[in-house]
Amino acid sequence: MHCIKDDNVVSSHFEITFPLILAYDGSFSITFTLQRETTLEFKRGVYYLHGDNGSGKTTFLNMLALTAGNIGKKAGADAGTVKFNGQAYNGKGIDYIRAAEIREKSYCIFPQKVFFLPVSTRDNYMVLNGSDKKKAESFSSQQYPDFLSGGQQQKILMDIVLDEKKPVWFLDEPLTNLDAERRLYFWTTLERAYQKKLSTIFFIDHWMGKKIKADKHFRHLNTLRVFTENRQKNSPPEIGFRHIEIFENNDPQDFFFQQIRQVQKEKVVKKSVNPLFLRGDWGVKGKHEE
Repeated sequence: MHCIKDDNVVSSHFEITFPLILAYDGSFSITFTLQRETTLEFKRGVYYLHGDNGSGKTTFLNMLALTAGNIGKKAGADAGTVKFNGQAYNGKGIDYIRAAEIREKSYCIFPQKVFFLPVSTRDNYMVLNGSDKKKAESFSSQQYPDFLSGGQQQKILMDIVLDEKKPVWFLDEPLTNLDAERRLYFWTTLERAYQKKLSTIFFIDHWMGKKIKADKHFRHLNTLRVFTENRQKNSPPEIGFRHIEIFENNDPQDFFFQQIRQVQKEKVVKKSVNPLFLRGDWGVKGKHEE
């Protein structure tokens, strides 16, 4: 299944120069290097990061999304360079205001630490995103998140944060705690956005690891080697070494379609299960033989 891409898609191109180092207060540092080469590019497509818990996947994405690192005269990494569409995060012209402008215009980060305000869903959208007045009208001015179920709140949060006009989405465990209905909504939202402005997707999800590694449409791009050093006063240094595998799919429409079809099948199977079977009445002879 191949979709027609919007001709007016916004380009997105990341170029990272390694080693990429992020330091905190002179006591903790995390260093990313590449197994092969010293530069890495992310263009159009899906990029899946696979690694153990605590391997640094989220930190790496936060550095790309301008939500981790020093912003100002020395923005982004303490060593190495992240460039988005040719502009270096630690180059001239980047400050907190410019970083916020880049995020507002180009980046979706989901899930993000968002707490609903005690106002309508429409007003929540305007405060938390508010980039599209026309889209704001799709949210109710009479509906309040506090009175919605957890699943309904999750859907509202997706609608607020996942903006199909932005070319880059950072998805960190987006499927966690989603039932089949919400997963279907997530994948259809992702597919629809990719047909429009969405260009580059970074994806972390522990449940998808084996599936993506076995998918012929994904290729192994490179491996990040992650070195952490924690030095506290009056304590021996703690040294850690992990790695993160990066897989690339530059034509992900079939992948989206497969996920949508799989969840649809799951919903059909779930509906077809006889509730009497779930209660244990299936063992009564002749009960369901008509």
